[in-house]
Amino acid sequence: MLGNRKLTEEKGPEGAFFNRVTQDFYAYWHSLALRRGGVPWKEDLDPTEIVRLLPNIFIVEKLPDTGRFFFRLSGTGIRDIMGFENTNHSIDELLEGEDLESVTEMFDQVLSQAVCVRSIEGLTYSDRSYMRVEIIRLPLCRNGAEPSLVVGCLSRIEDDCDANASRRAVKNKQVIQIENDILPRKAF
Repeated sequence: MLGNRKLTEEKGPEGAFFNRVTQDFYAYWHSLALRRGGVPWKEDLDPTEIVRLLPNIFIVEKLPDTGRFFFRLSGTGIRDIMGFENTNHSIDELLEGEDLESVTEMFDQVLSQAVCVRSIEGLTYSDRSYMRVEIIRLPLCRNGAEPSLVVGCLSRIEDDCDANASRRAVKNKQVIQIENDILPRKAF
């Protein structure tokens, strides 16, 4: 039965993820999609099922009046990695220029095509240190309407990564579209 899949049974496409946290969050989202028979609803998310992943999770809403993307939630692990708080801020308050355009485009792609978009991004800090992160962005619906929320996971690549992952070449902001085998369902 599809709804009884365990988190560990669906890891996403072979070798698609560098970090176990990202891999496990994708597997959780995918299990919700299987249960729902389409893009999961926000109400399907149960924080008690993913406690260990919560610090790395964010939820972004596309505001209907302005089309701006607004962080409804951003975990403490993301704050620690980014060096600032995203919760209750619009993306255009946090990013600018090419970065803003790139991230907005990825969020729009997730919502319009109901797909997972994964990126590898480099973060440079004021002390000139550098870190690579893996980010996945996945669609969520509200009460069965068109997807208007993006749920995602941001994690360091260097932490808890597959030993073989460090040997693969990765470009900054490489976007890999993962086709879902669950199509969005507009009516139930």
